[in-house]
Amino acid sequence: MRWLLLDAGNTALKWALTGTHEPSALARGILELGAARGEALADALRQSLRESPGGGRGAHAFGCSVASHAVTHEIAAAVAELTHDEVRWMSSQARFELHGVELVNGYRDPAQLGADRWHALIAARLSFPDQPLVVVCAGTATTVDSVDAAGRFLGGVIAPGTSLMTDSLARGTARLPRSTGRPVTMPDNTDDAIAAGVADALAGLVERRVRALERAMAPPRLLVAGGGAGELAARLTLAGEVSGITIEEHLVLRGLWFRALAAGEAGAERVDPK
Repeated sequence: MRWLLLDAGNTALKWALTGTHEPSALARGILELGAARGEALADALRQSLRESPGGGRGAHAFGCSVASHAVTHEIAAAVAELTHDEVRWMSSQARFELHGVELVNGYRDPAQLGADRWHALIAARLSFPDQPLVVVCAGTATTVDSVDAAGRFLGGVIAPGTSLMTDSLARGTARLPRSTGRPVTMPDNTDDAIAAGVADALAGLVERRVRALERAMAPPRLLVAGGGAGELAARLTLAGEVSGITIEEHLVLRGLWFRALAAGEAGAERVDPK
């Protein structure tokens, strides 16, 4: 039995075809949602899955989405003919447990927490079950979430990602360009000055959140996910304030794998073994 995992973000669909015995992907890909909609999206998925081991037919689909309802519906329609059954869209929960490891949602309204953030937290918690955690997702938006060593999600922050910050400067000012610069240490031109300002703003946000958790309990493990994970992690200055740094671009997909595994083992949303 295989699972097709779907992470529908603000601008892209990330997918992975996996087995049910370990979370490593048999195949994976990223499709830009702006360019691939409706039948175009279905065609792109068909081609991607056709080139993967065994294709997608017969797989069970699990997903989480922060895209619009219309886009989520289009994704579900696109994969319907490729999989065993309809996509099972997973939302945030008040509590998750698998093999004795627990994650408790500390949001005032647990359902309000973005499904992508929740599944990233699940993967982080299962990887480092006895440590305080700071989990960063660096995509269209940048989120920074904190979990204590007992597995309680304490809360987190949301900020614009690199592209949104850069675009907002270009739209909101008369003479600043849409930067194509690099975040160098001492910028001597406008493009680099914007790139460095945006990069430092996001790095400073992460460092501030790490230090807040470190002062409250102990040096946390920092996990950085998303398309901008590598660039952001390289910008951080956290010597001695974290127990380690893990970069994993597809943390949300791995969280979905654990969620699907738990659903199957518990008998809830049971996966048909045929």
